[in-house]
Amino acid sequence: MKQPFLIFLLCLANLVCKDHLEKETPIRDQKPLINKNISDPIEKKNTLFAFVGEKIDVSKIPVSEWSMDIGFKAKYKILLKVYGNYTKDTIEFIGYDHYGFPEFAKFKNVLLFVSNNCGELYHEKYMFNDVYKTKDGRWAGPYRNSDYNHPYIGLIDIKPEIIEFQDQISYPITGVRKEYLEMSYPAPYFKISDSNAVAIYGNYLEDLFMLKKKTVLTARGLFSGKKEIEKKLKELDSKNVKK
Repeated sequence: MKQPFLIFLLCLANLVCKDHLEKETPIRDQKPLINKNISDPIEKKNTLFAFVGEKIDVSKIPVSEWSMDIGFKAKYKILLKVYGNYTKDTIEFIGYDHYGFPEFAKFKNVLLFVSNNCGELYHEKYMFNDVYKTKDGRWAGPYRNSDYNHPYIGLIDIKPEIIEFQDQISYPITGVRKEYLEMSYPAPYFKISDSNAVAIYGNYLEDLFMLKKKTVLTARGLFSGKKEIEKKLKELDSKNVKK
């Protein structure tokens, strides 16, 4: 009686495994989380690809002796397409960073932005968010001051929100100067616990992308609206001066 029951269990396990594999969508067939608006002439011609990636390797590359940047080459496994398209399950790109080795290389999973220039993929300088799974299975990133200090941010209706991460997300703060601590890990977005800043607030993946899109990436000309935004900001500045 034991043998038929064992065969039944093996068959059941095989069916569950097969069903799980069938539900996984290969990267080449995966639709991006956010659709590209090809009816907009400026957006249509951008080559931007945004994705959640898992680090495989990030290493330095030689640069000109006159360069003020560090050069690097990176290879990532693509976990999720966010915007734009790419057909392989791994991606390689190069980039440059004025402040040293890229900060995103410290993290396992990141939201990254790359663009194609003459057949070569380049990292959109300084653009990234470290991201983590939430309790409801989504991707989100902790609050980052850099996402909310751009001149355009006052015209954007996106705010940080409390995120229930799958695991506690914290950053070591031992030896961090008080002024830097207050700027990078401000309350109530972080809770200082022992020698760590614990993330309380953040944004889900869609909002992380929109924050970059409507600020830095629009200012760089990858999306439309730059002239209109800057005109509106000048008008607001003018009204404030008159007051």
